[in-house]
Amino acid sequence: MSEFAPTRGKCFYWRENPNDEDQWDTRIKKDERRVDCSCFVEGEVWTFTVNSVPSDCPQKMHCRYYIHFG
Repeated sequence: MSEFAPTRGKCFYWRENPNDEDQWDTRIKKDERRVDCSCFVEGEVWTFTVNSVPSDCPQKMHCRYYIHFG
């Protein structure tokens, strides 16, 4: 995971990065590609498919540093 770029409308510390391996694998449909999501401060990482990325950080109710970006 490279740069930190907050996603509008989500936790300021939430970031989403497309999985590099899936970008070039032609056997994987576009909506089945994986996205690596993380809480920039807490250090937790989740992997979702493109269609199942949550609307906000799954830990937003428990995050000590939650700041809404929007």
